[in-house]
Amino acid sequence: MSVPGWRALLVFALLAALPLAPGMSRYYLLLAFDALLFGAIAMSLDLLMGYTGLVSFGHAAFYGLGAYATAILMERGVQSVWACIGAALLVVGLYALVVSYFATARRGIYFALLTLIFAEVVYTFFRYTQTFGGSDGIQGLPDATLAPGVLIDTPLRKYYLVLVYLAAAYATCRVVVASHFGRVLVAIRENEDRARFLGYNVQRYKMGACMISALLTGVGGAIYPMRSAFATPDLMLWTESGEFIISVMIGGLGTLVGPIIGGAFFTILRDKVSSVVDWYFIVIGGVLIVIVLFMPRGLLGLRQLFGRRSGRAAA
Repeated sequence: MSVPGWRALLVFALLAALPLAPGMSRYYLLLAFDALLFGAIAMSLDLLMGYTGLVSFGHAAFYGLGAYATAILMERGVQSVWACIGAALLVVGLYALVVSYFATARRGIYFALLTLIFAEVVYTFFRYTQTFGGSDGIQGLPDATLAPGVLIDTPLRKYYLVLVYLAAAYATCRVVVASHFGRVLVAIRENEDRARFLGYNVQRYKMGACMISALLTGVGGAIYPMRSAFATPDLMLWTESGEFIISVMIGGLGTLVGPIIGGAFFTILRDKVSSVVDWYFIVIGGVLIVIVLFMPRGLLGLRQLFGRRSGRAAA
């Protein structure tokens, strides 16, 4: 196994041991759940932003559809984690196929706008359709089951559920990035016209990246109601997509690990600041401005920067 592989195993081992840390109350376990979930979704978006060069303002729709897939099944008495995730993959996959087909036919800002428009249509549909609870969404969901008689009914079990999801999502993204498919995505990001000239079906590759990113995000959405016991249209708001993008930028584009750190950092910062003031987004905006101006490679770039400086000092 490579050095990065061993590092990843070490990090996940530490995360698995985190609940054993002194002072890990119910509150901190659920906060850790939120941080890991947000980090996993930011990493999924990084597959588009960092490796393909596509900025999506519609990822909240993938997230929200996954959540509603779980909520609708649970409301009808289906509590299996596997059934909920399977339903989310089906629903999100079909929606992502349509969105990616039309959006990847355009470049730059037009791609971003098309993803936003599709997401707003989905948000409006769920917001004003009483069959799915309207603006209140679907509330009061039961606990999910991992197997017959095995409920995911404690913060500890919910934490380990999202940790497994994060590990699976990371492994998937790492395999994609290291493959020939991933190298073509980077080539498209660097020079789309040249990639097309070399004979690659650029739209097909971009659609593939969109689909993988959307499906991983949809699974995260499917897991969310297992922690919150509800799904509402607000999960699909464009501001939610904006928070995913901010998390990627905070952590560092094109790194996979960086967006996980960025998503966790954003979640914890939002939780702590919002408990003190209502205008927490001003603080987060200030942090983002500092990162864009002085740390364009994000938080993960700091380690690389200090590593290079240490190397020069040693030389």
